[in-house]
Amino acid sequence: MDEQELNKFENFLKNFTKRSGKKIGERTIHGILTLAKFVEQSSNWEKLEILAKRYATYLKERDYPIAKYGLWLYLKSLNYQDKFIKELISFKKRNLSALSDEEKLAQSVLSKKELLFLVDNIPNLRDKIIVKMLYDTGARVSEITKLTLKDIDLETKEIEVMGKGRKPRTVYMHNSTLELLKNYIKDQNILLPNSEVFRVTPMTVWYNLKKYGRELLNRDLHPHMLRHSRLQHMADEGIDSFAIKSYAGHSDIGTTQIYVKASKFQGKLAFDKAGDPWEKK
Repeated sequence: MDEQELNKFENFLKNFTKRSGKKIGERTIHGILTLAKFVEQSSNWEKLEILAKRYATYLKERDYPIAKYGLWLYLKSLNYQDKFIKELISFKKRNLSALSDEEKLAQSVLSKKELLFLVDNIPNLRDKIIVKMLYDTGARVSEITKLTLKDIDLETKEIEVMGKGRKPRTVYMHNSTLELLKNYIKDQNILLPNSEVFRVTPMTVWYNLKKYGRELLNRDLHPHMLRHSRLQHMADEGIDSFAIKSYAGHSDIGTTQIYVKASKFQGKLAFDKAGDPWEKK
């Protein structure tokens, strides 16, 4: 979703709250804004219950912190679900373009140039390391924030994360990330094996990245975009889908193959943009 569409969606939310006669807090408004991305991916709006479940799943899969605040229950308590959904459907039809999975993914991937600029300009050491680890490991933000000292092997650069269904997997970090992490652990005097390394919540990471994205890149930024970027860059390098699936902790190979398709999609865009040198003008 581009900036113009996001602004339209924010205006929709403001107008809805005015018509409802109820004040909705900034945190709830922020949660509703995540519906924008969900709306782009959804087509079955017949049943309210189906939407509620699909939306909850969407939030959970992407580690959106607002999932903890019962947004849907809040709307239910106001008895505005039906009205909200009707207006949301109408808004979707008017304003949101229908993009393929590959196009949506392409919009949520950072270029390597953007990644370098982002990391070079984040002033906070902890945040800088978290960004680098999110990208290096391709892990979910909840997997990174739960890390303890015993989960990290500073010699082999291996990290054991606990994925969905409490399935452990091994991921890796680059040398530059390792050196920063060593300094951070020393500065913070983290000594006990069970000590949390970052002592930060996914919500804090989520909000900090949003701020850095706005200030440094002038674009939307959230933790899952770093995961998307890592997996997409792996696909761009021709790494096998099953290897990416294992590294990412995907349960379904179909999820992984979206990155491969997106890589081909970007290649086709580059081919078309370059033009046909044999075509006579």
